Amino acid sequence: MQHLELHFFQCKSCHRQTSVTSGTIFHRSHISLSKWFSAIYLLSNDKRGLSATTIAKFVQVSYSTGWLMLNKLRKAMADRNGLYKLGGNVQVDEFFLGGESHGEGRRGKGTKQTNVLIGVSISNGAPTHCFMEVIKDTTAKSFKDVFVRRLDSDTKLISDGNPSYGVCARDLGLAHSITLSKDEQAHVTFKWLNILIGNCKKFIDGTYHGREEHKQLYLEEFAYRFNRRHFEMSLVERLLNTCVFASPHPLLRESDSKMALAYET
Repeated sequence: MQHLELHFFQCKSCHRQTSVTSGTIFHRSHISLSKWFSAIYLLSNDKRGLSATTIAKFVQVSYSTGWLMLNKLRKAMADRNGLYKLGGNVQVDEFFLGGESHGEGRRGKGTKQTNVLIGVSISNGAPTHCFMEVIKDTTAKSFKDVFVRRLDSDTKLISDGNPSYGVCARDLGLAHSITLSKDEQAHVTFKWLNILIGNCKKFIDGTYHGREEHKQLYLEEFAYRFNRRHFEMSLVERLLNTCVFASPHPLLRESDSKMALAYET
């Protein structure tokens, strides 16, 4: 390889030019790598979720730039999450995130809140990994679209009495067991599932105030952190590795980042 100016490299045989950031989320970025690495360090070491305001302050970039950096990092997390599938005993449920109920007494499925499908793999009574995904509705079709991408063929679904899960298990050839919400042991069976749902709501409704836009990215960030909770000492290195091997993503609209300022702390 022959080194050229402007940080490009050229192959002596075919004369193709490339850069060290080609094929990564840093591709064609006008932000210095030192600022990217600072943002990665901050995001890896803040368990509560990091706002664009904080990134802008400590990395010394504009708010819009900080917001775009964070969302590209979350997209890299989403790419990495998408490489893995859950298997074994997997508890599944749907919950509702953000927004407010409309009309007196309207709660749960009667609200305008965002539908989220969660899956948590359980081994020896403890959670190992999870996924969370925004879904259009709570029908079997919506569930199955997610399960095809997120679950191995050896999965045993563990769910409540929602018949949609039974339809998915039958269509996908998965083992399936049911524990009804009214059963005496339901709170024990779904203990970790409920804890993760509660923690996720606090995570998103705290720093991000339950914003509708880009909510899937916030869920991906939560799942990415949870799935690597036992590797706290190497989170910075792991996230950097995730960014290097993630596909380049086009910048989101700057107008979105300006609108987000009204919601973030």
